[in-house]
Amino acid sequence: MKPINRVKLTESIMEAIVEYASSNDLKVGDRLPSERELSSALKVSRPLLREALRKMESLNLVEVLPGKGIFIKTPLKNNMSYLVLHIDEEKDKVLEVLNIRRVLEKMALEEAIKNITDDEIKELERRVNLLEEKQRRGDDSREENWAFHSLIYRLAGNKLLFDILDGLKEFHLFWEDPLECPSFAEKTYFFHRELFKCIEERDLKRAHAVTDKLLDMLEGEIKKSY
Repeated sequence: MKPINRVKLTESIMEAIVEYASSNDLKVGDRLPSERELSSALKVSRPLLREALRKMESLNLVEVLPGKGIFIKTPLKNNMSYLVLHIDEEKDKVLEVLNIRRVLEKMALEEAIKNITDDEIKELERRVNLLEEKQRRGDDSREENWAFHSLIYRLAGNKLLFDILDGLKEFHLFWEDPLECPSFAEKTYFFHRELFKCIEERDLKRAHAVTDKLLDMLEGEIKKSY
């Protein structure tokens, strides 16, 4: 008799939750059905469901708050969530997406540095200040991190480029706190301030170098962990 693959069952549950969230257009902060409702709908035991939810929590996809419910923590879309859920066997594809981000982010930086105004520099500084404040307190700073990078993408003035990079938000939120690596934010703490200074001084070459250092560090964390 062939034994049941518990890992595959857990992955199937996670995929079903992602499918539900995607098809119902659930956003960050929205609440998923209760454990009882999910276990009943998926016809799985509560312990197995909890195992899947713990894995999703470790990947920063959901947050389980006792007595309150299960909440979406990162946008759940079928195409991107699949790679996050299956990073064990899809590491090469995750690294490919990271390389795509590297190329596109450098393009965005080039255009943003050309176009940025003094008022926009002040707004970018405000966002990096908020990011650093969250990091100093040890709070989850991924949304502030995204807001900083997203503004750079928007300042590039290229809607297509912005839409492509905006489509990578789910991955961005994941890899800014990757693989249960709490020290990653500390290691990259100064990069965002440095990147802001490069943009403020219109120094594209140095901005590209800072981006490479940040993404090289992230690539190393992914390779080391998986």
